[in-house]
Amino acid sequence: MPQHQIVLREIPLFSGLSNHELDTLNHLLHQRTYVRDEIVFDPHEEGQAVYFILSGKVSVSMEGQTITALETGQFFGERALLENVPRHAQIRALEDCVIAVLFRDDFLHLLHTHPQIAETISEHCSLRRNQYPSLDSETVNQPLLTNVQHGPGPIAWAGIIATTCLLLLIFKKILWLVVPFLLALILYYLLAPLEKKMVAAGSSRALAAIALSGAFLVVTVVALLLVYPMVVANAASWQAGFAHYSAGGAKLAEQMLSNLQSQFGFLQKAHFNHNISQQLTDFSEHFSDKYLGKILSGLATWLPSLLLTPIITFFMLKDGTNLRKMLGAAVPNAFFEKTLYLIHAVDQTARLYFVGLMKITVIDTLLTSLGLWALGISSPLMLGLIVAVLCWIPYLGPLLGFAIVALVASTDMPGNISVIYSLAALFILIRMLDDFFFLPAIVGRSLRIHPLLTIMMFLIGEAIAGVAGLMLVIPILGIVRILGETLEIILKDTRLQARHRHSEKLRWRAATRDMDR
Repeated sequence: MPQHQIVLREIPLFSGLSNHELDTLNHLLHQRTYVRDEIVFDPHEEGQAVYFILSGKVSVSMEGQTITALETGQFFGERALLENVPRHAQIRALEDCVIAVLFRDDFLHLLHTHPQIAETISEHCSLRRNQYPSLDSETVNQPLLTNVQHGPGPIAWAGIIATTCLLLLIFKKILWLVVPFLLALILYYLLAPLEKKMVAAGSSRALAAIALSGAFLVVTVVALLLVYPMVVANAASWQAGFAHYSAGGAKLAEQMLSNLQSQFGFLQKAHFNHNISQQLTDFSEHFSDKYLGKILSGLATWLPSLLLTPIITFFMLKDGTNLRKMLGAAVPNAFFEKTLYLIHAVDQTARLYFVGLMKITVIDTLLTSLGLWALGISSPLMLGLIVAVLCWIPYLGPLLGFAIVALVASTDMPGNISVIYSLAALFILIRMLDDFFFLPAIVGRSLRIHPLLTIMMFLIGEAIAGVAGLMLVIPILGIVRILGETLEIILKDTRLQARHRHSEKLRWRAATRDMDR
């Protein structure tokens, strides 16, 4: 067994874990060093982690009075996480310490999967309450502090918007890498629960990552090999079908414009009817010559880039926790818990957005397909999926989806204007369900962006990066907002800054202790 796991095994709380469980836990633990007299955390702070003493000793004090001391093998900070209350005491290192830190979500997951650990911690909390009953009275009236109290101020918002625009400009230049990375991120969030189950069942993290990302790659390659011959074999019939539906759309446009011209005399002089019909006819007849080659060459250009998706997903699954530990290790102790919150909040925001987007896509596909089937439109499931995927593009996507379905409906039911109005009502109803019910229920309000700002950022995103900007601007803005809020809190928290300067002085003093001899 590696030395670091031997140290964890010596902690009584983890003595009953198997070697595999101990190795899994070690991947989640952040190891921190504290020098003598350095403050670990203060009272009334929001707790984001629980601490396990690997070596050394710490004191627990309230209002300057030491209550007790904790030694190697003991833990602290669990009450704030279990009861969702602020820290009730100050923890200070009595000597140089090495402490393992477990983030809130990882700690609560550990309690859920290991009842014996949960029972031990529950008994430990009850014992502390009996020994120190004054702790309850000291914390009852203390408000729970939050990492995000009132939202960012004007200066922070200016920085958030400017940073979002700069990132959009950069992403536009490297879109060939951004697209597979985003696809890999979505795939990672979908596969991460399966990876956890595989690791809990005894598989190594690397093996689970290889199996899941490899399975996706195999499925993708097989699908491409099956789809390519079908595309080649049916290219001519699809071209004829496209011309057929375009002709139906031209007749629909001609009929609707004729009705408008009969009602508004000034439109007759513009000859809109003839012009639009001619343009649609030319587009359908020359689609293969003018546009099909460009579309296929564009897909061929993107194919090598998209093959990066399973590779990126593999490293996310395999090294995601190591990346989080690396980021945490680069942060001073005073800001460590805030950094854990920041990493978690960014991850949670991206997870809610992208996984929620996939769930809403499934819901929209089912609802749209059901509505199209009720209206008698052909191929309702395929059209429902196309419309749901196009809705990833804000504003423009639903309009394009409606146009495609309207072409099919006008061809299947020529001259039936009422079905077009029914389709419009169906699309409006589904969009209202998405905006007022599904989005709040599935994605939640984690992004917390005002609707007016959302519209403005859509316009800015489209101006900077086109369709890609429309799709990327809101998740980028949400993540940058969290970064800005957390940095603003840290910069305004004078106590954290004072603790950081104090710990730096202590470390400097410890490093130069023998230089004056």
